Amino acid sequence: MLVKLTVPVVGLTHGAPTGAQCAAQLSIKSWAALGDSYSNIVGDGLQDYEALMATDACLQGQAPQYLSVPDAVISQVSGQQVPKLNRNTNFVTISAGANDIGLVQVLDACVYNWIGSASLSCAQTLKDAATSMSGAAFASSWDNLFTQTRSILAPKAGKVYVVGNVAFFDETTPQCNQISLAAYAGGGQQKYLTTTLRQNLNEMIHRFNWWQHYLVTKFNRAQVPSGNTLQYPVQFIDPDDRFNGRRFCRIGSDGTGSREPYTSFSDSEGLKTPMTRSPYEEMRPPTTCDPRRGWSEYVQCRMAKAIQKTSTLSLTESGAGTSPNNWKRIFHPKTAGEDLIRDEIVSQLAQGPTLSGFNLRILPLGASITAGFASTDGYGFRKVLYDTLRKTNTVSYVGTQGSPPLVHEGHSGWIINDVSNVATTALRSRPNVVLVHVGTNDLLTNNAVDQAPERIGQLIDHVLSIAPDAVVLIAQILPTTKTGQFDNFVTFNARVASIVNQRQVQNKKVLKVWMPLTTDDLVDGVHPDNAGYNKMAQGWIKGLQRAADKGWIGRPV
Repeated sequence: MLVKLTVPVVGLTHGAPTGAQCAAQLSIKSWAALGDSYSNIVGDGLQDYEALMATDACLQGQAPQYLSVPDAVISQVSGQQVPKLNRNTNFVTISAGANDIGLVQVLDACVYNWIGSASLSCAQTLKDAATSMSGAAFASSWDNLFTQTRSILAPKAGKVYVVGNVAFFDETTPQCNQISLAAYAGGGQQKYLTTTLRQNLNEMIHRFNWWQHYLVTKFNRAQVPSGNTLQYPVQFIDPDDRFNGRRFCRIGSDGTGSREPYTSFSDSEGLKTPMTRSPYEEMRPPTTCDPRRGWSEYVQCRMAKAIQKTSTLSLTESGAGTSPNNWKRIFHPKTAGEDLIRDEIVSQLAQGPTLSGFNLRILPLGASITAGFASTDGYGFRKVLYDTLRKTNTVSYVGTQGSPPLVHEGHSGWIINDVSNVATTALRSRPNVVLVHVGTNDLLTNNAVDQAPERIGQLIDHVLSIAPDAVVLIAQILPTTKTGQFDNFVTFNARVASIVNQRQVQNKKVLKVWMPLTTDDLVDGVHPDNAGYNKMAQGWIKGLQRAADKGWIGRPV
């Protein structure tokens, strides 16, 4: 059955809605906060994002029903928190999943080294985390949580907002290469925050967010067969890029974090100061330290075992004292960071005025998906996007391929470097928006896969060298069913997320764009069907919305 390519005019905003507009549109009577410590522990112990949301004019002082519990796994959120929800709640926020993938073990192995010389392998714990994210248990837990939560929310109107995590580090700067947050001083115990380690830890967070978004999309697809993303009951909130220029090891910092207002690394100065090990040396830990018993008990157990085994270990101070919770706070945003998360959530709660009056000169840039391969009309996402935007804006496409007005620069089978090279001619038309979906062929042909994300960075730089005023929207490439390739696509997208962040720190107008598709939206394991292209148009529209909110879209030159 053919699906008609239509898309509603969504609330593209030119500036966020005012508090009064938002409050009138939402009419919130009750909302709730579910999840783990990311939802209720703040780096400086002051206000979390839910408390800050309650102060926003959009919610008119409506405080949430707080149900979040530190150390909770997803099954505990659905089994212990959801049953306590007030019926007919308007919406819930959920921050969960990090404990399911073993974040505590990752930080132990890669950063803190609580067990000393017998520490876990950093590479292995990162691999284990990735395996957990892609596993059936992780997917089933999220699906069950969405289903149970939806059954209690207000009928039809109730929404679930899954809040993604934030990457910890600026990974390109040299400031942190000799900084360690390890539990012990000297003796080769330090785990330095090298560029490589920071990249790997950030990639883990981007991968985690990718999987959350994918599972949200998969659930929504089953709930709303029409594919109208405005009707999706679960929304993924990604606050990550609001932290660009504000992460630990950022440009301009001294590397110690002593003046970091957004992350909790300001306490890391204390990690250099020797302290007594008495809180741990008198403990009699069990044979096995079980992270399922909670962060605090796990940390105390691991450190007690290390100290009792190796009497020469010298502890460093963690944050404001010896409490394991202070170790935890280091990887949670401060109140200023929670404020950024609040801003992202509130911006998604209500739609602002329709984007209108813009002159959009758009270059669709990529390979066969950009060209529209496998769509019945051959236009892919381009026609529905064009028809939607031109209702309230002046819209034109540029490119050397196709026929006016739906020209493009999509070349079937081409890899990133080929697309970058051919883009020069179209870029001389000076588009003010460039839509990029490319990289699929690099991965499918095994073309220097490890360097493919960096080639996306080079493509971005090339585009902006010719059209410096343009906004560049970089799509997370669509997943695939091709044998052995799915995880390569996830890894690529996770790394590209960091590449985009790096360009934003350089004050370049570059945005990552989530595409609300799953492998069920593909006709051949690579290309979307008609409905999938429709969803791609909606993904681009949401990216344009964010660019407009940032004030990035200027008139074409």
